[in-house]
Amino acid sequence: MSAGASHAWQPAESRWESLRYYSFYRLIVACGLILIGRMFLVEGSGGEWSGVVACYLFAAVVLLYFLSAPRSRFEWVVNTHIAVDIIALSTLMYLGGGHKGGLPYMMMVVVAAGGLLGEGRLVFFYASLASVAVLVVQGLRALALDGDAVTDIAAVGFVCIGFFAVATVARLLATRALANEALAHQRGAALRRQERVNEQIIADLHDGVLVLDADGNVMQANRKAGELLGDLPHNGMPIEVLSPELAAAVASGDAAVRVGEVGSQVRVRTLRLGEQGDTIVYLEDMDRIEREAQQIKLAALGRLTGGIAHEIRNPLAAISHASELLGEEKRAEMQQRLTRIIHDNTRRIDRMVRDVLELGRRDRATPESIPLLAFARTFLDEQVSYEGLDPALVSLEGEAALRVRFDRIHLQQILWNLLGNARRYASGAPGCVRIQVLAGAEDEVMLDVIDDGPGVPPEARSQVFEPFFTSDPRGTGLGLYIARELAQANAAELHLCESRGGAHFRLIAKGVA
Repeated sequence: MSAGASHAWQPAESRWESLRYYSFYRLIVACGLILIGRMFLVEGSGGEWSGVVACYLFAAVVLLYFLSAPRSRFEWVVNTHIAVDIIALSTLMYLGGGHKGGLPYMMMVVVAAGGLLGEGRLVFFYASLASVAVLVVQGLRALALDGDAVTDIAAVGFVCIGFFAVATVARLLATRALANEALAHQRGAALRRQERVNEQIIADLHDGVLVLDADGNVMQANRKAGELLGDLPHNGMPIEVLSPELAAAVASGDAAVRVGEVGSQVRVRTLRLGEQGDTIVYLEDMDRIEREAQQIKLAALGRLTGGIAHEIRNPLAAISHASELLGEEKRAEMQQRLTRIIHDNTRRIDRMVRDVLELGRRDRATPESIPLLAFARTFLDEQVSYEGLDPALVSLEGEAALRVRFDRIHLQQILWNLLGNARRYASGAPGCVRIQVLAGAEDEVMLDVIDDGPGVPPEARSQVFEPFFTSDPRGTGLGLYIARELAQANAAELHLCESRGGAHFRLIAKGVA
C-alpha cells in the first residue's frame, strides 16, 4: 500500500473519537442518576429505579470498554449506544412519573448525539425512536389512570417535535463539520506532500542550506551544509554554537567566511521569510565555484586559442609568401605592394594580440566614478588627434551629470571597439555615427552608439558577440566579444538593440549619485 493510501482520511476516524467522548458522558450521567436520582422518584418505585440505574451504569461501562476492542461497523455500534440510552431513559422516565421530571430533555442530548454521529436517515430514526418511547411512557401513565398524564399529552407532543428539530440541526452541523474536516485533511495531506518535495529539493542542492528560526536556532539543514561545516547540525542548535564566524556572516547578510573543522571557504547569503522571522541561509562552496569557473575559463581558452591559431596562420602565411616574393622581385612597384601586404598583416596580428591581452586583463578591474559624457568627449578628441578621426562624422549628446562606476581603461577599450565598428559600416556622411548618454531605469546609465550603415542582418544578430565572428575580412572578430566581456567585468551589460536602420549598441552600467 502506498504512503498516500495509508494516510487516506475516513470520516469514521473522527466519529469513533466523538463516540468515545459520548460514552464518557453516558458514564457520568449514570453516576449522577445514582447520586441525585431520588428527586425523580414517585412513591413506591425506589427499588425498581435503583435496579434500572444500576443496569444503565453497567451498560455504560461495558459500552465504553468495548470501544477499545476490534471495531465493528460504526453504524451498528452507534445504533446500539443510542438504543440503550433511549430505553434506559424512557424506563426511568416511566418510573419517575412521566415527562415532568426532566428526563425527556436529557433524551434530547441523546438524539443530538445520534444526529452528530449517525448518517442519513438514521438520524430521524433516532428521533422517531425517542418520540415513540416518550409517547409509550406517557400512554402507559394515562392507562394507569394518571390524570396529569392525560392533560400533559400536548406537552409531550411538543417534546417529540423538539426531538426532530434537534436531530435536523445536529445533522446539518455534523455534515458541515465533516466537510470542513475532510477539506482540512486534504490540505494537510497536500502540505505534507509539499514539505516532502521541499525537503528533497533542499537535500539535493549543490549549495548548503540552513533554516533558522527567529532566535537563530537551526530548524533544518541539508547534507551539503554538513559537509561544508564538518558535521550535520542537529535541530535546535544555536547558530553561534555551530560557528561564530557563520553567525556573524548571517547577521551581515552577505559575506565570505571560512567555517567548519575542514576550513571550507563559503559565501553566505541570507533570505528572511515573512513576519515570523525565519531565515534561510545559503552556503555556497567557493572552492567548487572556483573550480567550475576555472573549467569554463579553460574551455573558453581552448576555443579562443584554437581560433587565434587559425586567424594568425593566415596572415603569417601571407607575410611569409610576400617576403619570399620580395626577395626575388626587382621592380620597385611590386616591392611596395609586397611591403604593404606585410605591413597590413603585421598590424592585423598586432591588433589581435593586443585584443587578447586586453581580454586577459578583464579580471583586474579598478572601477572609479567617471562622468560619462565628459569621458566620451575626451575619448573623441583623442581619436581626432591620434587616429585621424573626422570630427564631423560623430555627434555626441547627453546629460553631463550622469556618472558611472567603471574601470577607465575598460571603458576606453569598449568605446574604441564600438566606435571602430560603427565607423567601419557607417556611410561616412556628417553625423553618421551618434553617441548618446542617457539616464536609464532606476540608477542605470546608458551609452548608445548608433550608425547609419546597413545594420546587422537578422540571421547574424545572435552571433555578433561570438569570438572571431565578423563580416569584414579586415576585422579580427574579437572587438564586440571583448567589449562585452569587459562590460561584464564591470557589472555592466552590452546589448544589440533593435533599430530601423544601422546598428545600435547599448552599454548599460550602474550610475553613481
